[in-house]
Amino acid sequence: MNITQEHVADNHYKLLVDIDPQDYLSKVDEEIKSLSKKIAIDGFRPGKVPAGIARKMYGNSVLAEELNKLLSDSVNNFIKEKELKVIGQPLPFTAKSQSIDIKNPTVYTFGFEVGTFPDFELPAIEGKSFTRKTLEVSDEKINEEIERLRLRQGKREYPEASIDFDVLIGDWKELDEQGNLKEDGISGASSFSLKLVKDDVSKNILLNLKKEESTDLNIKAAFGNDDELIIHHILHTDHHKAENMNDRFRFNLKNIVRVEKAELNKEFFDKVYGEGKVADENQMKEKIREDLYSEYNNFSFSKLDREIQDYLLAETKMKLPVDFLFRLMNETREKDKPEMNDQQLAQSIEQIKWDLIFEQLAKNYDIQVTDDEMKNEAKKDVISYFGDASYFDQNPGSLDNIIDSVLKEPNSSSRLRAKVLNEKLFVVLREKVLIEERKVEEHEFFHH
Repeated sequence: MNITQEHVADNHYKLLVDIDPQDYLSKVDEEIKSLSKKIAIDGFRPGKVPAGIARKMYGNSVLAEELNKLLSDSVNNFIKEKELKVIGQPLPFTAKSQSIDIKNPTVYTFGFEVGTFPDFELPAIEGKSFTRKTLEVSDEKINEEIERLRLRQGKREYPEASIDFDVLIGDWKELDEQGNLKEDGISGASSFSLKLVKDDVSKNILLNLKKEESTDLNIKAAFGNDDELIIHHILHTDHHKAENMNDRFRFNLKNIVRVEKAELNKEFFDKVYGEGKVADENQMKEKIREDLYSEYNNFSFSKLDREIQDYLLAETKMKLPVDFLFRLMNETREKDKPEMNDQQLAQSIEQIKWDLIFEQLAKNYDIQVTDDEMKNEAKKDVISYFGDASYFDQNPGSLDNIIDSVLKEPNSSSRLRAKVLNEKLFVVLREKVLIEERKVEEHEFFHH
């Protein structure tokens, strides 16, 4: 048996495996003799089938099975001996035209493509400067959150006709210059309060609209040219997609919601925050301030981590076997999935690159995950799923049981471990870099 390795591209190889008759004939003969003692054929006593007959009937299938075993063992041994860091699995290709024939022993040649993980060096990150954008929690934002909670807990009605402060629910579809639906235009469903409509003509049109009726509007005029409101909250899209957006849209009214806002009383505070946890409006404002500060802080660090990750990705030079990876991903995809396109390939390559960088960083900084950290992360996961820790007040043992079951489930355990590793790694990386904090406005904070 002989294996030759051919270089195709960076970290991309072909293996040609030649299997001689002397490698397989004796084993095939042994298997056929053993098989002749087990099979039953009319005209012969059990266990007395001549080996020649067994060879004629089953020889090719026995040979094919033996060749597969020899191939698997020889390729795996070659990979170990050469210490190849193989990506995924070797992919077979037709090395030459040949057919399995027990009557004509010959040299069989098989081919495999192999991709290997590249060697690479990480860029220096110590002392590298990054900016962490911060956003102050304003009284306006606190009051907006109070109004949102009052509406959420308020009494709802669904009238047939709307008035000034009702909420309209419906679909938006972009129109072209001729007033027809724009091909590949922006569309989406949303709900909005009529008090957000600044243009009197647009408001009157919407007030007179009945359910399942449509009207064409200048969406920018209707909402006072507030691009942030229109793009992110009315159309639920982004600035890139909205760059060439037309002003005129067709709105189809689906429903009308009238909400009587909840009173700020003990019943409201207990329902929102749990019994006895918030006593009055001032305590509520402080709680909202703390929650928003935590939310902004987490978002800010998340964006900083992404910038650090982008820097590492951009500055780490790595030669991945792209052509091999493209074939590997397509040949191992689920049967009902279409072939990967160039954009998906690029995203997958970027993810593989980051996984390798992450693994090397975790090794360099000796980042480990303890059992206690896994339990704490599983606990946060479970409590988040059920909404509040108070769910388990009457039976705290049930929380521990669920945590144990989550940790025993391989996929959940792997996901939680990756999450903890990620958080610990970026804590370390933040300590290595220089961070300048800069206060920004809301739009820059969330969208840049």
